[in-house]
Amino acid sequence: MSTSTVAPEAARTYRTVRHASGLRISRCQCRAGVHDRPVDEEHSQFSITLVERGSFTYHTHAGSVQLRPGWLMLGNAGQGYACSHEHSDGSGDDCATLSLSAQVLDDARSALAAASAPTRFERAGLPPSPRVAAVMQSLAEQGDEGFALEEATFEVVAAIERAMRDGAAPGPAAAQDERARAAADCIEARATDELSLDEVARAAGLSAFHLLRVFRRSIGVTPHQYLMRVRLLRAMALLRDTALPITAVAFDAGWADLANFNRAFRRELGCTPGAYRRGAMTPLRRRTD
Repeated sequence: MSTSTVAPEAARTYRTVRHASGLRISRCQCRAGVHDRPVDEEHSQFSITLVERGSFTYHTHAGSVQLRPGWLMLGNAGQGYACSHEHSDGSGDDCATLSLSAQVLDDARSALAAASAPTRFERAGLPPSPRVAAVMQSLAEQGDEGFALEEATFEVVAAIERAMRDGAAPGPAAAQDERARAAADCIEARATDELSLDEVARAAGLSAFHLLRVFRRSIGVTPHQYLMRVRLLRAMALLRDTALPITAVAFDAGWADLANFNRAFRRELGCTPGAYRRGAMTPLRRRTD
């Protein structure tokens, strides 16, 4: 079996969508295949990348994490990294990236009273956040004003700081547990079905209680939280890309009850499904708990 030596710049294309002082939002298309050899690279700025399609493994000093649709990849300025595609389907991946200067990140974190926290991202990635995905997708839609870039940046940084504080991130310097990955695969493949914890645990070869411990430690959220976020991401795509009635969107995304869907959507995104479809999202009030 031959191994490709395609350079990363030959496999990727970048397009800047908008920019401001110390900030840039861009889209990246990567067409690296399963057999393309990872190449050592370096982040020139701090970055927060939303994986919109595809799957790849991101290797940094903070650990290795398999990134899937909805996941966030975190990069530190001057930090070396490599991406491999051994778990991909061979069709590459699409991402939206928010790049920040050190001054912008420091200003945002100071405004959040997070100045005493480390000045670098201590995790390689974060599990799906429907709200952050919605904000970044709004920014990355060329021609759609969406949020002001600075306002959106503040909200994204706030969400990441909150996730770190709440423990919604895999442990530092640790590769994801293969059993947790198997459980995540099961959840994603069957997110629209009625799915019990026992069924997910069997797919991972664990007991239900052992799965709860392994999954949160490795993925960063509980299996139920992961299921809800996968369903919400699917609902967001249906609301954005189809004209299906909201009831049909709820059922197609895995909810059996419209009221529960509306509550979950509002809790995670801060607006109703109808408002999201109309592009009428509003910034969330900052949490103080």
